[in-house]
Amino acid sequence: MIPEDILKADHCIHDLDELTLKLHNFLTNNPGKPIAFWGYTYQTKKLILDFKKMLGSKFLPTYIIDNFLHNENCFLDHIPVISFKEAQANHEYFDLIVVMVDSPSLFTILEQISESALSKKELWTIHRDTNPLTEVEFRSLCKKAQSFLVQQGVVWYTTEENWYSCYQFLKEVAPLEGHVAEFGVFQGGSAYFMASVMEHIKVDQKKKLLLFDSFSGLPDKNSVDYFEKGSFRSGIGPEQLKHLLSEFNQVEIFEGAFKDTLENSGIEKLSLAHIDCDQYAPTKYLCEHLYEKMVPGGIMMFQDYSLGITYGERIAVDSFFKDKRESVLFGYDKAAFIIKH
Repeated sequence: MIPEDILKADHCIHDLDELTLKLHNFLTNNPGKPIAFWGYTYQTKKLILDFKKMLGSKFLPTYIIDNFLHNENCFLDHIPVISFKEAQANHEYFDLIVVMVDSPSLFTILEQISESALSKKELWTIHRDTNPLTEVEFRSLCKKAQSFLVQQGVVWYTTEENWYSCYQFLKEVAPLEGHVAEFGVFQGGSAYFMASVMEHIKVDQKKKLLLFDSFSGLPDKNSVDYFEKGSFRSGIGPEQLKHLLSEFNQVEIFEGAFKDTLENSGIEKLSLAHIDCDQYAPTKYLCEHLYEKMVPGGIMMFQDYSLGITYGERIAVDSFFKDKRESVLFGYDKAAFIIKH
């Protein structure tokens, strides 16, 4: 654990405004230092214009580095906009690199710098905490799915944190044998997201997304359960779900109680099971009947394990796994998961 006083230290830079201020103060006392800026952005251009007015000859920008091609190859007629490859070839003309980026692409830029001749340069950048939900690939998949679901009238689905866990686990199990399954589909939001991730990462066409739901709400409750029989009946029906997922060709839908549909599904191997049952009995049944179907390295996710109103799910999971080799772990989404040994 990094001590809090270090996290608040003067040398930590938390945003681009703070970076700009520190750079101005530095150049006031250290004039003429040749600088390359990374990122041909509005913030970079504004900083250069402002510093030229305020600092005059004390300010010596040499290049603007960017990973993308631009119509302009020069700023203010004398500051070349160059590629990373060109920056490496011209690295002797600048001493300091100032990275004017505050987005997940910052980490890609720093990786490039760390493995190149530019790693010898003085580097100024913001110290950005990682937020997995803003990672470029996930954010793109998430926004695309959310936009489509809203257009289709699907407004109730699990959290982005749960989607991120699904996204990570789908990438992890992609090379494994066995299908992916979701138990408890409701309005189909998570099913759509998982199908879109599977398509994006190009999983083997033999790996199916199998969706199980009664489409009539929850079954009879146990005394440890909160939700009554019929809760979540407001989801969509199997035909609506089929329409929602019509763009994907790796999806199969099973309508009915799990004990009926699972037995008749013909499933022999699973690599990922996303379980969202909310109750004791269906969760207990799935633990008992899916465990042997999970391939080594396969993952069972229990969506509502940590929620106070779904104790039944947690009790079923804890009871089943207390004498198993696998540990029940907490995920990024505060749900539980196990990795089959």
